[in-house]
Amino acid sequence: MSKRLLTIATLLVLTAAAAGAQSQSQSGQATVPKASEPVVQANAASARQPAQLVNIKLELTITDQRGAAPPTSKTVTLVVADRASGRIRTQGEVRMPNQRAVNINLNVDAQPEITRDNRVRMSIVLEYKPQVGEGDTEDRATTSILESMTVILEDGKPLLVSQSADPYSDRKVKVEAKATFLK
Repeated sequence: MSKRLLTIATLLVLTAAAAGAQSQSQSGQATVPKASEPVVQANAASARQPAQLVNIKLELTITDQRGAAPPTSKTVTLVVADRASGRIRTQGEVRMPNQRAVNINLNVDAQPEITRDNRVRMSIVLEYKPQVGEGDTEDRATTSILESMTVILEDGKPLLVSQSADPYSDRKVKVEAKATFLK
């Protein structure tokens, strides 16, 4: 019974909306398309150009600096087509002196979009949990970084996209991104 009432109420609302739109149409304001006419979306997503047949190489360089120790760098590279998505999952396990296992990982998700001015709008998600460093003990916290960002990159030009600080120590982690069009 309640399903039937819900259907009737929906039809009444739709009929009232159509009648209101028709009266606006007669007064010269807005019109409602006929059932046979396609409805055109007015949002920006529908006005976008289709994806280009171009691959984009994304290089992320992660520089990990712990106090006065020399920094370590890791570079992750992936090739992704315009408006497609790519992901890399790297995981491992390190044994501590007390034989406790510590998980380490480096995960990247990326989705590029070539803009009208031939730059790249790149959405990036980065998860970085490195190995416990020298002098770290099993009872000390390990840093885990999770970042999500959308940046505009120019072809072949590196850009520092983040710099994070360890909440426990003087450690700093920088991430630099570079997008290159592959021809």
